[in-house]
Order: sequence, then C-alpha cells, then structure tokens
Amino acid sequence: MVAPSFDPTHTVRFDLPQGSVRAGQDGDPVLLIPCAALDDLVLSAPTEAVEAMGRALGSAIGRRAAARLGDPNSASIEAFITQLAGEGAVAGLGVLSIERWGRALVVVIEKSPLVGTLLAPLVASAIEAAFGRKVWSALLSRDEHAARVLVASEGAVERAREALASGMAWGQALAMLHGGKQ
Repeated sequence: MVAPSFDPTHTVRFDLPQGSVRAGQDGDPVLLIPCAALDDLVLSAPTEAVEAMGRALGSAIGRRAAARLGDPNSASIEAFITQLAGEGAVAGLGVLSIERWGRALVVVIEKSPLVGTLLAPLVASAIEAAFGRKVWSALLSRDEHAARVLVASEGAVERAREALASGMAWGQALAMLHGGKQ
C-alpha cells in the first residue's frame, strides 16, 4: 500500500499587488498575524470567544483537508490525517499526528504555537467540517513540546474532563475510559 502524501502546491497564494493572502482551492482569504497577538487575545477573551476562534480555525483546516480527499468518508484514517496534518502545517498549527488508545483517538500536536485552550475546539471542528457530523473533544495535556486532544463520544469526553479536573493524569484517564481501574 502506498503511503498517502500531502502536496503543498498552491496551498497558500500571496497576491502582493492586491495585498492579500489566500489558502486552499477556493482561495479562502487568510491573515498572517503574530502568535503573541493571538495569545493576548485568547488569554483576555471569554471562554465562549476562545472556543469560537478555535472552531473557526479548525473548520477552515478541515474543509481544506476534505476538499483534497474528495470524499473523506471513503478515505482511510491515515489518508485523512495526512491531509489534515498537511493543512495544519500550512496554517502554522504544528506537527499533527494521531495515537489510538483502544477505541479512543488522541490527536497529538507537536511544536504548536497556539495556546492549549484553542486546540480542542480546533481539532473537533476540523473533523466536523470534514465529515459533517458532531465531534466531541477534550484537551488531555499541553506542555512545551506537545498537546494531546481526545476525540471521542460525548460521554467519554465528559468522563475524561471530570477525571482530569479531579487531578488524574491523562494516561490514567484514558485507561479509565476503557474500564481500567485506577
């Protein structure tokens, strides 16, 4: 089986005479902003606004990844993640990969300049935009190297959030979701 690949040709187009930057096949307008400015905005904004920002970023990335696949529902998870990771990299999101923990899917984002509070809604909305169905997510961990976002059922995400809020380590929370005793 041939490993899926990402072709970055024409993913971002700069029109300097018009002062615009466009991304994707349809040429969605994008804005290049310093991460420090985005961090300041996110850290001072209400939770609902931060979630809306993350969802807007993720939706655009997910739509572009889906457009590359044609029909994401017929693509393998590897092919989808390759396109999603490529679009995320072009957007400056970081290096995206997945880990499977039983039936749970964990999206790993390494070297991301984004604050953790943006990442869970971003991941959920990217998958939602690509597949057209509701997705639930929770930020499991965020450190200077990587963030981990759980993508699971609504109930599993809620149980994971409760476990994390009680002080449980993210690995233990995932094990608990699969019936492991902690």
